[in-house]
Amino acid sequence: MKNCRRRGQLLTLGVVATLSVHFGCATSRPTKPEMAWVRTDGRKILDDPALLQQGRTDIAFCHANLDASAADEAARACMAQKGYALVEKDRAEEVRAAYASAAALRGPIQSGR
Repeated sequence: MKNCRRRGQLLTLGVVATLSVHFGCATSRPTKPEMAWVRTDGRKILDDPALLQQGRTDIAFCHANLDASAADEAARACMAQKGYALVEKDRAEEVRAAYASAAALRGPIQSGR
């Protein structure tokens, strides 16, 4: 009887340990960071209504609306051709500033559009 009781306790302990591991895995998944499009010429989209409208048009054309879904490879390639890079939202200003510095070193912007 003692042996059967001991086996039941070990079985219960095993089930609890297994469930704890599974629940721990389910709740500790890293979340994907929020993403944002940054112009590779370093210009701030929000500072210029024309750039803001162009950005909206480019996002729609490329099917790259980050609020609707994640951007797939085709959307990323399309946006890259239009002069945008996909970056983590919390680093967007830092990346934009780096692009702006690089653009300043290259000289004046020559638009092909």
